This record gives sequence, C-alpha cells and structure tokens, in this order.
Amino acid sequence: MKKIHLLSITLIFMIYSCQKKTENHIYQQKRLTGNEKTKLTSNTLIFEKDSTRGLFKITYKITTINDSISYQVFDDNGKKETDYVKDNQIDLLIKYKNKVILNKILIKEKFKNFINENIDKYQLTIFNINKISNSSCTFFVNICVPESGNCFTFNYTIFSDGSEKIIELENEIED
Repeated sequence: MKKIHLLSITLIFMIYSCQKKTENHIYQQKRLTGNEKTKLTSNTLIFEKDSTRGLFKITYKITTINDSISYQVFDDNGKKETDYVKDNQIDLLIKYKNKVILNKILIKEKFKNFINENIDKYQLTIFNINKISNSSCTFFVNICVPESGNCFTFNYTIFSDGSEKIIELENEIED
C-alpha cells in the first residue's frame, strides 16, 4: 500500500512539473576563436516546434545563417580574444482555421527600426511562443550582442488576418 501511495505522489509531482515547464528556446552556440572561424557552418537546425493551440497551427524552426558575429571576450588570463557565433533565422509558418496566414523567414533586420546601433553586432538569440488568443499569437523575441546583457526584447504578434505588430518591451543593458 505504501508503494502505491509513494508511486501516486511521484506521478502527481511529475505531471505538475511537466505542466509548469515554460518554453524558452535559447540556443547557446559554441564560442569559436579567430583561428576557428572557418569551422562555422550555416543552415544548422537548432530547434523545431510544431504546435496547435485553438484555431492556430504554428510551425517554426530556428537555423543558423551565413552571417558570423564577432565579439570581444577576455580569457582566464585577462587576454582579449575575438570570438564568433553564427546568426540565426526563424522559418515561420502560421495557419489560422487551416488557412496559411503567414509563411516567412524572420531575421533580426525585421527589428532594425527599434535598434539604434549597428545591428550587425547583434544575434537573434531567443524566439518562442509567448501567448495565443482566439485572434492572435504572440512570440517573445530577444536580439542580443553575444555573451553580453546588451539586448533588445520584443513581442511579435501575428493576428488572425495575417497582419503583424512589433512592440519593444525593454532595452536594458546589464553590467
């Protein structure tokens, strides 16, 4: 009897844990130093998601693209090094009531009107589903300088008619 009771408590805990998971698709690429730059490859699939919620069917995949982003870091001895990462793109397909309302490739330049700096030093870092209602789906987007807290954060909303809206959430630089 004790085993059944313990098993049921464990099962309840596992179910609760799975329901409380948040979707946060952050891809940490391997840092490459200057002499390794030639090893970077593009079109590497990082993440793929297929989700149906309500009247929306959302399919997206995150892949690397050819653009390399360089940034400065200090090694353990305090020596400055240049490291590289690949930028990312989102292949996004959204259906509403089984009708395609959006089919596009999303890159960081989509958000350049909000970034008042050289966008080439930024990487599309985070993209995930934030919220879905009866009339829209909203994605959380983060574009950052690699290995820093210098980020721009957005809600990217697609409405049931296919129209789009971008809202900048915050622009904080962490020390």
